[in-house]
Amino acid sequence: MSNEYGFYPSGPGGVPVGAPSGYTPATLNPPGRAQLGGRGPQLPPFMRTNIWPPQLLLSTNSQVGHQQRIYTTGILNQPLNGLQTVVIQFDIPCIIYACAAASQNTAGVVPQVPGSGLDSFTASIEHTNGDRITTQAALGSVIFGTATEPALVGGNGWVFDRGSGMVIQVTPIQNATQRIDFAFYAIEERGPRNLTR
Repeated sequence: MSNEYGFYPSGPGGVPVGAPSGYTPATLNPPGRAQLGGRGPQLPPFMRTNIWPPQLLLSTNSQVGHQQRIYTTGILNQPLNGLQTVVIQFDIPCIIYACAAASQNTAGVVPQVPGSGLDSFTASIEHTNGDRITTQAALGSVIFGTATEPALVGGNGWVFDRGSGMVIQVTPIQNATQRIDFAFYAIEERGPRNLTR
């Protein structure tokens, strides 16, 4: 017999007494990689696919159009070694397939940041739902490319639905007079109206 908290006392062989059909006890161990394979009768558990370069899954619906957009954001003259947070909000479903960044010193009398300045800051990226795209902060050159050679996102890219967003946390580590810009290259999927798909 169960109570309001879903507790079922153990019966013979550990099978809960009075549990509904299909009941499985909770487990504290999430599934391992081998347990995540497909289980269809005509399907192999896993399949091989290319993840590089990006291979975006685009809609084949004739009512859905695709358009490239470059989402940009950045910070200007923030404190040295101070973590700053910027958010990009996506109003239309999109897939990000590449990213780039650049940094430059805004003080004219100080020598400029050499090259693209990607080693003059650390950054981390995550969805607004908390899913981390990068597991922790790293030098910009590890995550981003440049405008001429953006860092490609392998597989199906980073998918964002309407209303979701991307959080970029950036820390200037060279000086407090830096302008740091980010660019995320995306394919937007547009329906007959922006509110339908």
